[in-house]
Amino acid sequence: MSGRRVVVLARPGAARERTEQAVHAAGATLAASLDPAEADEAAVRAQAPQALVVVLDAATEGVLDRFDPLLADPGLDVVFDEAEVAARRDGWEAARWARHLAAKLDGHGDVLPAAPGHSARIGFVEEMQALALQVAALPEVPQAPSHAPAAPTGAVAIVAGIGGPDAVRQLLASLPARFPRPVLLRQKLEGGQYDKLVRQMQRATLMQVVLAQPGEPLQAGCVHVMPDGLDVVRAPAGAIFATCEGEPRFAGLPAADSAILLLSGADPSGVDAALSLRLAGAMAYGQAPENCFDPASSRMLVTRGGESRSLAEMSRELLHRWSA
Repeated sequence: MSGRRVVVLARPGAARERTEQAVHAAGATLAASLDPAEADEAAVRAQAPQALVVVLDAATEGVLDRFDPLLADPGLDVVFDEAEVAARRDGWEAARWARHLAAKLDGHGDVLPAAPGHSARIGFVEEMQALALQVAALPEVPQAPSHAPAAPTGAVAIVAGIGGPDAVRQLLASLPARFPRPVLLRQKLEGGQYDKLVRQMQRATLMQVVLAQPGEPLQAGCVHVMPDGLDVVRAPAGAIFATCEGEPRFAGLPAADSAILLLSGADPSGVDAALSLRLAGAMAYGQAPENCFDPASSRMLVTRGGESRSLAEMSRELLHRWSA
């Protein structure tokens, strides 16, 4: 990649300075750094950017709505980062983030490999649109006889951490508003600002995004953001959220109708959970290391007999198994 024009949307301070350094290290052209509290859509577009790097903090979250047309523009690559993380990034971590940013800005809207058999790369949105048409053309699945007992409904669990928000956004963006299973998002955050994560993810998906609470049931077509100390248990009427110690193991999900996906920065405890569910019949994948900022858990999963997939492949399999 060389010379792509990038606008950094961030409040003044260490996080913005580190992000500017990363843009230069990635080989891109820094068109401008704009304060989201003072700039608007027109100010960003005046710089003729090809990509926008948004560094999120509380102040930026409060005014991000005014930039929604930019964030939804298919001709503009958008990368999100967390201000708290960016401000502390240095040395090896800074160099690794610059390489990751270079991959994201490498001439297309995602860091995914091209679909097999294509001579040119295609954007993530275009691939998902084509995939939706393929799913729509699939024959209907024969319905079970009316007297047969209903099988327990499962869910899709997504586990992520550092470097994970962008991967989560891409994955959620590929799912339709009426995706027929609940999606459980365990995105570990320093500081525990999960209400902010709910707002961020709502901008990325057509599904409803809510903060999970103990005792609440899982709802199809809904993304449940799971804060610290919450897991899923079985109840007479179906799976519900319940308090727990440590990270969730998702043992309360019916494995035969569930999936667990380990994305960038997933807690290592997720590997045991993924393998247990996989042995019981669940779909379980780690994010492909070549497209992952922090692939440690994905590599552990593969080392112990699991499999990895790109984000596009994960989306393809989710939509094929559970068409809306």
